[in-house]
Amino acid sequence: MDPIRFAVVDPMHCLFLGVAKWIIQSIFIKEKKLNSEQLRAAQIRMDNVQLPSDIGRIPPKIAIGEGFSKLTADQWKTFIMIYATTILWDMLDDNNRKILGHFVRACNLLVVRFVTEDDLQEAQERLRDMSINIERTYGPEFITSNIHLSMHIPECIRDYGSVYSFWLFPYERLNGYIGKPHISGVRNYNK
Repeated sequence: MDPIRFAVVDPMHCLFLGVAKWIIQSIFIKEKKLNSEQLRAAQIRMDNVQLPSDIGRIPPKIAIGEGFSKLTADQWKTFIMIYATTILWDMLDDNNRKILGHFVRACNLLVVRFVTEDDLQEAQERLRDMSINIERTYGPEFITSNIHLSMHIPECIRDYGSVYSFWLFPYERLNGYIGKPHISGVRNYNK
């Protein structure tokens, strides 16, 4: 019995609602590495990308509010895995490119159906390098618990298999389905 080892880090919340959102909103936007004009340019770039029909489109939320307003975990995943480096790369300085590049590569290595030990080792190194770059560039106060927990995801994959076997995307979708009374046939008496 090893309660610490048996605790699983959820990649959906940790990587996409945690680290991705933190890097973009709390570092790049709040630290003024991306301004509102650049966010509008990023939105225009995204709007011109044609995605396959099985990938959900991100609504035009990048340039509204403080930027990246209320994206879902799935939208953050799509943004990081598909758009982030291509639309933001020339807007960022070298240190921030390294942070973003390491994170995107780690996500692309971890979020696959079949993962190898080499992939896990590289993802671990990329997450470590991302953390080091964040700490050197912005200070230790920018290292959040999600950044720390992301370093444990390769170990969780070794123990439990591909992220598809334990992340919470299916459960979140089911919650959304159950919560819609017109679809499930269940009345919502809380309204």
